[in-house]
Amino acid sequence: MPITNSYSGGFIKTSQLRILVAVARHGTLIGAAGELGLSQPGVTRSIKELESRLGVQLLVRSGAGVRFTTYGNTLLRYARTVITEINRAEHEIAAMKAQSHASLNIGVSLLSATVPVYEALRRFRLRFPQARVNVHEGMPGQIIDGLRNGDFDLCLAFVAQTDPIAEFRLIALQHWPQTLAVAKGDPLANAVNLNQLSEAQWLCSHTRESWQPFWQQLAGEQQVQEPAQVNICTSWGLYSALAQDANTVSIWPDFLLRARPGQEELVPLNIQTQLPDITFGFMLRKDQVLTPVCEYFIDCMGQELKASALEPSSKVQFPVR
Repeated sequence: MPITNSYSGGFIKTSQLRILVAVARHGTLIGAAGELGLSQPGVTRSIKELESRLGVQLLVRSGAGVRFTTYGNTLLRYARTVITEINRAEHEIAAMKAQSHASLNIGVSLLSATVPVYEALRRFRLRFPQARVNVHEGMPGQIIDGLRNGDFDLCLAFVAQTDPIAEFRLIALQHWPQTLAVAKGDPLANAVNLNQLSEAQWLCSHTRESWQPFWQQLAGEQQVQEPAQVNICTSWGLYSALAQDANTVSIWPDFLLRARPGQEELVPLNIQTQLPDITFGFMLRKDQVLTPVCEYFIDCMGQELKASALEPSSKVQFPVR
């Protein structure tokens, strides 16, 4: 029987649209009821409420099933679009909820504490407040071992071009030049070449294994004597103190030498050689597929570098040599 009353206003329920789409899919009210886990009277009642709300007949019922009226086909077209978008939204929110409860295990080298890691973690928390974040600070060897055995998803570190970590991949966020420095007032401050520094004690914050390739790149084609005293120190507070000792040449990322407290206690050397750059970024296993959580934290770190005084000169990705 056609419905003749005018549109009564109000809201169309999502459940009514789902029923309409299910009826179109099955061609019968009982088929739609079975799909949705409802009773056939419940489906019939919902359709009648929808027809009454709109003031038009949507379905024509017969013993063979149902067919849609012109009004019904018009509403069905929009109902399918609405239900598709709602399903898509539900799936996206479910995926976000799953990610928010994911874990992120980060290894952080001691030197990395000099860049805005905390700010990046705070930014990350705004999007994934329920994520379990585990941050472990350690020496270079510990960071490498943890990455190798799967304890860490990502490792945040300063990597020199000469560091022997070819088994890993590096997502570089920033590159800085390095500088040699000595204590203010030290006679070594007047040195202009490497030969004048061969009798000094050298201080390096990387691994013992990285020293030899670093020196070879530093010396280049020059015929210079390698320093006999090379000390490795990965404690950043202690490194800063040892760098102020007399007859000591220390190696610094340029930005850190200029920004450190008490910077006036050290002076950069103006020697006739080019130091290799140092790179700040994330190390990960070459076969590792980044999760959305990992990708977002990497992005947070890049954003914080841009927001800080340490603007990155580039953001590139390349395999570590």
